[in-house]
Amino acid sequence: MDFEASGLSKESYPIEVGLTNGESSFSALIKPMGHWTHWDKNAERVHTLDQSKLTSDGIKATTVANILNAILEGTTVFCDSIEWDGFWLNVLFSDTAIHRRFEISDIKELLIEDEKLERYLERKAYIEQSPQHISHRALNDANVIHSSLLHAIHH
Repeated sequence: MDFEASGLSKESYPIEVGLTNGESSFSALIKPMGHWTHWDKNAERVHTLDQSKLTSDGIKATTVANILNAILEGTTVFCDSIEWDGFWLNVLFSDTAIHRRFEISDIKELLIEDEKLERYLERKAYIEQSPQHISHRALNDANVIHSSLLHAIHH
């Protein structure tokens, strides 16, 4: 799982989510809730999503939370930055008053051995250097995390 957000502050909020298990995937732009007002222009330059795109093409936060619950109920999903992805996931669910029915964990729990972590980082760097890769879009980043994890764990 990966999120893109309005910035890197405690006032920031999720603007895009992407997840994959290698066989199926889900991604959505998230329409900002009325009280989500923090917007960092530097973050916008990184993820290339502007507020008007979120307003016109985004899905209501409650709908996104309900879809995530339907897809992930009873499972554990992994992210590469529990501090931020976990934060934005919590913002999404707490601000919509929806009970999250799945767990989130950091990929570091799967990469305890040094050689697995090295393989993960090497594969991730290789994919991100590809001319076809577009980083800082949630589903693209989730695909990189998934592919790199598979390489690290199964080699």
